[in-house]
Amino acid sequence: MKRTSRWQWNQTRRSSLPSNPFRQAVIELSQTIISGFLVAVIANFLLQVFQNQFNVELAWLFMVEWHTGLFLLGTGVLLVIYIWFNALIGNRLIAGSLLIVLSMILGVITQQKMLFREEPMYPSDLSMITSLPSILKMMNGYLLVSLFSSVFVLSLGVFWFIKKNRKEKKRKVRQKQMNSLRIGLLVLSSLSLAYIYSFNHPGNIVKAAYDDHAYWIPYSQKMNYYNNGFVGGFLYNLNVRPMEKPDKYTTEKVDYVLKKYTKKAAEINKTRSKSIKDTNVIYVMSESFSDPTKLKGVEVSRDPMPLLRERMENQMSGEILSEGYGGGTANIEFEALTGLSLEPFSSNLSTPYTQIPSLMNDFPSAVSYFKEAGYSTTAIHPYNTSMYKRKQVYEQFGFDRFLDEETMAYNQTIANNPYISDDAAYQEIVKQLKATKETDFVHLVSMQNHMPYANFYPETTFTAKGTADDSEAANYFQGLTYSDESLDSFLTTLSEQEEESIVVFWGDHLPGFYGEEVVKANGRVAMHQTPLLIFSTEKEQKEAIGTISPIYFMNHVLSLANSPVSPYYAFLMALEASLPAFEKGTYLEAGKQEAKLDREDLSQATNHLLEEYDLLQYDLTMGNKQSKKAHFFSNE
Repeated sequence: MKRTSRWQWNQTRRSSLPSNPFRQAVIELSQTIISGFLVAVIANFLLQVFQNQFNVELAWLFMVEWHTGLFLLGTGVLLVIYIWFNALIGNRLIAGSLLIVLSMILGVITQQKMLFREEPMYPSDLSMITSLPSILKMMNGYLLVSLFSSVFVLSLGVFWFIKKNRKEKKRKVRQKQMNSLRIGLLVLSSLSLAYIYSFNHPGNIVKAAYDDHAYWIPYSQKMNYYNNGFVGGFLYNLNVRPMEKPDKYTTEKVDYVLKKYTKKAAEINKTRSKSIKDTNVIYVMSESFSDPTKLKGVEVSRDPMPLLRERMENQMSGEILSEGYGGGTANIEFEALTGLSLEPFSSNLSTPYTQIPSLMNDFPSAVSYFKEAGYSTTAIHPYNTSMYKRKQVYEQFGFDRFLDEETMAYNQTIANNPYISDDAAYQEIVKQLKATKETDFVHLVSMQNHMPYANFYPETTFTAKGTADDSEAANYFQGLTYSDESLDSFLTTLSEQEEESIVVFWGDHLPGFYGEEVVKANGRVAMHQTPLLIFSTEKEQKEAIGTISPIYFMNHVLSLANSPVSPYYAFLMALEASLPAFEKGTYLEAGKQEAKLDREDLSQATNHLLEEYDLLQYDLTMGNKQSKKAHFFSNE
């Protein structure tokens, strides 16, 4: 009797289905849009929850009170993605599940980046998908288990529902009638996504709609995401132009700047008598190496870097102003190698290595400078080659060789730390110096002190107080001591070699475990300062150079070696004399006690130099490349 009743109910339901194909298509489309909108609201809300470190109240206020217009715009973008999924698969439940899963994955990534690096997830981060296993190892284990469990349960629910209703989905007639609608929606949603992808192109109506509600903050992508929502912030960083054309950019103006600093270089070189080709130059960018004893509110049981501190007292030393906090290694590396700051670039150019890798060959660099002088050039990174597209980028820079975790002869680790130690990396440098007949430029990006730090060194005697995770901090401090000892041994070894060497050692950024209280107590500058040592095996030159940006390293290397400068380095010398350290939103002008937040607050002379810098940088990236044609970056 029950079977008959169910059969009769199904027959009645089927007979009630509209026979008019147009009407049926309208109903199907309406159901798709309504269900998609509801799923998109949930997905967008989840993104806000993750972005705000699981603060549901802030996400709710953003949605219904503070920025409802922006939330609806973001929901509209997610709705288009839902429609695309649905048109491609032909199942609303699966499409909705995919959108929810996608929002959870993106949410977890941005939550972790906000927590440890105080920056959101960028579209360029998607290029790191090939390094996913390595990235997962660095993330919070409990969070990953929760994410995968949620995805698994959601997948089971979808599978159960589809299996339960598979007979209903076999209605061939209805499926045939819906094919045209699906194809139409697939084409329309694909075109819509392509248009949304061009968000930053002039005249884009999606961008115009956002501009009516958004408050963009060029110097802070973190605030862009908070103010405009995850979707708005993400779109802002899509499809970026490296630079906007400066108002004063003309062939004549660039030519004037080129001649000005070519003459300046000639004057400087009259007093530079020694060829750089007689000296090995070694860059050591030490992962997360910083000085915790300088931070207010942080207690360290003992000095983790006494050997470096002693060397800094007797050599050229100071601090760098790092572009990142808790991460962003590739950006600091980019500045150090090229002498190009991220400050003049477009605010949504978040990672040059991944967003404009093809331009690296056009940029000046320490690599091209030393290769021109006859050096053998080597890059060493004791990790995989795909991170930040380094293999491609190093090839573009012109390195003769790139040694990674698979090709290094030395790969020892310490205790439970999974990363290759600094000591092993330094042994690799010494091996390379001995293997080449030419003078060497070696660039090392270390890995020993990469997050996460918990349980790296079970026998550490360090203790910490005042951080957001004192146990993790204690392990980190122990790692600093190992790095301190390894560096000291490495510098001693170099001093015993016949060849002269100059070593530029610096930390790329602070670790991200200190917490909001420490960040607020110390301010932006202190949380972006790391130690800098410029060491020579031939002469002990004691000089405190203060806080500088990584773009100025070659100024000091060439000064220490008493070697000629290119016109570009002559320009950087002039810029450093006026503005020794700067990044977006932070400007440390010479002779001034406090950092400025904006160019408008700087002196007229400093602003004039920055305008010249804009012209040169735009000329290299988007302009006529007059500077390259004029050999502005060469000594010849």
